Amino acid sequence: MATATMKDARITARVMAQHRHLDTQIENLERKNFHNRELIIDLKKQKLKIKDRLATISLREERQSKKELESRYKNIQLDLFNQQEDNDW
Repeated sequence: MATATMKDARITARVMAQHRHLDTQIENLERKNFHNRELIIDLKKQKLKIKDRLATISLREERQSKKELESRYKNIQLDLFNQQEDNDW
């Protein structure tokens, strides 16, 4: 599971870098009073897609974290139950 988390972290970092790069490009084009609005609009759409991808990755990480936490609690409860059973004998 650690490798999956590391892979997600690398993907997240790469996507965030792409997002920042697009943001910089958009700012530069707007600052220079660039007249090709279609290009700026296209870049903004790409940026939104990247933002959606980041949100998806974040949700997936939250679900995975929640599952791992629930699994740990179940194991703790099982251990406590088993200890109680052993003490009753």
